[in-house]
Order: sequence, then structure tokens, then C-alpha cells
Amino acid sequence: MKIAFVNNAAVCSGCEDHLLDLAPWLREHGVEPVFLIRPGSILEERLETLKIRYHAVFDKKRSVTLPVRIARAIVAESPDVISINREHNILPVHYTERLIRPFLNKTPKMVAVFHTPTGRRYPGLAKFDGIIATSEYTGASFVRANPGIESRMSIIHYGIHLPPADAPGKFDRDRPRRYFKDRKFPIIGMVGELWKNQEELVDAAVSMRKAFPRLTVAIIGGYDESVPLKRRIAQHGLEEQFVLTGRIPRNLMADVFYDLDLSVSTHRNEGFGIVHIESLAGSTPVVAYNSGGLVEILREGGSVLVDGTTDDFSRAVIALLTDDTRRRELGMEGRRVVEANFSIDVMGRSHLRFYENLLRNGGVKGRGGTAA
Repeated sequence: MKIAFVNNAAVCSGCEDHLLDLAPWLREHGVEPVFLIRPGSILEERLETLKIRYHAVFDKKRSVTLPVRIARAIVAESPDVISINREHNILPVHYTERLIRPFLNKTPKMVAVFHTPTGRRYPGLAKFDGIIATSEYTGASFVRANPGIESRMSIIHYGIHLPPADAPGKFDRDRPRRYFKDRKFPIIGMVGELWKNQEELVDAAVSMRKAFPRLTVAIIGGYDESVPLKRRIAQHGLEEQFVLTGRIPRNLMADVFYDLDLSVSTHRNEGFGIVHIESLAGSTPVVAYNSGGLVEILREGGSVLVDGTTDDFSRAVIALLTDDTRRRELGMEGRRVVEANFSIDVMGRSHLRFYENLLRNGGVKGRGGTAA
């Protein structure tokens, strides 16, 4: 089986990290992955390192001839499946494939994969052979906007390579920190691009600082200048409490989660969130709002889900930072949750089963992290 993964992102966020985990796993299990990407992207660099073939077709300087480059790549590769992993690539790839279909040796199965709950309408989506959503929450947003796709949709959650289980020192307040070496207990952190409502976390930190004057709040992520966020921090006089790291290489994230006493999220519209799995895998409990696709991870354990206001969120964080026993219990529980439900093998088997069924039966439907 050959799968052509389409993704023209310039940067690497959760979607791209997911594909960079999935493609090697599939290759190890008899699938040939090939990518259609943007030249000069971070994804191109990572694929080079992994020695996975690609076609750099999405050149913004030559947008007029994009269909020609897409067509050439499809003809050259003759994939069994075309898996489109960025929404804005759906229409150009779909229409190009339809135009060249009479000239192909075989007709590839068309799959759209939705990673974020934008809920946009796409003409012709109901005619795709298969649709994957990375959470029930994300899938529901597209079902509302595209009636008739339910029978073609499967829910397959993200999975990760599990880091080694941390030593008991993880739960010691006075442990030496690996990344935030000059900071002490408590350290909380929110990981994600800087458009995920981090400003509310700044508001919540006002109450947290009263309870913990030595509090550190790490904002880990990038992709904008974060001017509103910095302004909000200054307005509250929290410059000493906040650390804005920018993007951190993924291979250092295990050290970051080791340092964090809690992970937090004030984002209410998360599609799913690899970072929340990574936090639980590092035995770091998560406090988040009871909203969005991340609930499908956190309801399994290792977390506190908050209903209510910013004040309610602050109280939940303070309560958990105060209770060392509870924090340790949740940390150990979260690790077990990832081992059972969100490992790379669980994810890989679900994807492989999805694509095998697609080619064998012409259609699939699954729920709850599997492709039936």
C-alpha cells in the first residue's frame, strides 16, 4: 500500500508532528508513505531526516501552475490513497485528481483528515472515500457543516512515542529542574501556539500569585509576536512570574514536562492536542476547561476539568498545587492513561486498519479512537 500524505504547512505544529510520528510507523508495517509538501518548510527538513520521499509542489511563487505539479506527483507515484491533512489543500488536490483520473493506471482512494474543529463546508466532501477526524469534537463540527459525511467518518485519536517513566523525584517540590533551571516550585505551563486564549491564563495568575508568590507560569509556543499577551502580563505586573519561551524543539519537551508541576490550558476550542498526551505521559497532571476535544483525553484520568469562570480555574490550580498527594496520584494515573489509549502503536494500528478497510471494502466508519 502506498499513501500520499498532503500537507503544505510552513511550520510544524500538532498536525505535522502527528504525521512525522505516523509515517515511520506505517513504513515499519509495510506501507510506503510519500508526501506532497511546501518547499523550504520545516516538514521538508524533518522528512529529509527521516528519509521519507516527498514532492515539494506547494510553491507559493508559482501558484498558477499548482495543479500541474500536483498532477505530476500523483501520476508519478500512483498512490493507493491520497490523505489530505490540511483543509486548504482539499479542493485543489481533489479537483486535480478528478481531472486526471481518466489518465491514471488506478484510481486512488481520497481521504480528508481534520485536525481542528473549524467546521467549514467543503463541496464534494460527501463523495470522499473516507474521512478521519482526530476527535469526536472536531468530527461533529464538520458533520454539522457537511451533511451526509457521517457514514464515511472515523475518529482516530493521536498517539505518541512514550518517553521513559520519570524517577520518583518528579514529584519532589525541590527537585533540580532540567529546562527551567533557575526556577523553583511551583512551575505551571501552557503549551501551544499563541492564539489559544493564553490571555485568560494571565488573568488567572493574579489569584495564583497571591497563593504562591514564587509562582512561575511558562508559556511555551510561538508563531506570532504575542504583543497582546505581553501587554496583559505587564498590566497585571506579572513580568517576574511569566516566562515566554517561544517554540521549543520537540526532543526537549520531556524535560519541560518533567519541570512542570502542572500543565494548564485555558483554550476552550482545542481539536485534540498532542501536548496534553505528552504532559500525561510525563506524569504531569493537566488542569483545563471542560470544553473541546482535549476532554476526550482528560476525561480518562490524570487531570482536573473545570466548569465555570477564570476564578474557578484559578481555584482548581491552587488546590492541586497545595495537595502533593493528589498531584502525585493524578500524575501516575495520567501516565497509565497514555500507555493504554494514546501510544504510537494504538494510533498506528487504528490508521492501518482504516486504510486497509478502505482499500478492501471501499468505505469505513469508526468511533472512539478506532477505525472499525
